Amino acid sequence: MSSKTQSTSPFNIVAKRDYGYHTGQVDEFITAARQAYETDSGITADIVQAKTFDLVRGGYRTDQVDQVLERLEDALRRAERDDYIATHGQQTWDLELISRLEELMGRLERPRGEKFRPAATGAPGYDVDDVDVCLARINSHLQDEDHVRLKDLRNVTFDAAKGPHGYDEAQVDAFLQAVVELLVVLD
Repeated sequence: MSSKTQSTSPFNIVAKRDYGYHTGQVDEFITAARQAYETDSGITADIVQAKTFDLVRGGYRTDQVDQVLERLEDALRRAERDDYIATHGQQTWDLELISRLEELMGRLERPRGEKFRPAATGAPGYDVDDVDVCLARINSHLQDEDHVRLKDLRNVTFDAAKGPHGYDEAQVDAFLQAVVELLVVLD
């Protein structure tokens, strides 16, 4: 990597023995995403949310890159919301939000220990109690009883558990992503 790239990048590089995101992949994606965002041509929040980078020694600090991607994803979700409202109208958007909220509330209202399918036998999963506590906080937030920060939801971690003592990780992750997406567009 050239010193020019290092000095113009907004991201710090980790120590050579530590792992960070591949600098070339990050730089290429950020440049393409910025151009697409500015020209309104082909970048979506889902593309940003799904983007991954290889971990390499001496790469960019992952937390800094993740924060930039989260801000870009949020801006795109809000722009997508605004475009939807402009095209379909506020009432249609409100009905869409109600539908999303009802779907999420259906899962939140399930009994403790039954909110997600169990992890497959022997497969890693998330601790049921940890997840249920997180979901109780989300429910309180949606009922205007408590406040949950997007940052906390994006960075939440759960203890590991296997089989019936754990929830299926992919299902929990997908649900949390849907909650984040909803909270972003409600902002």
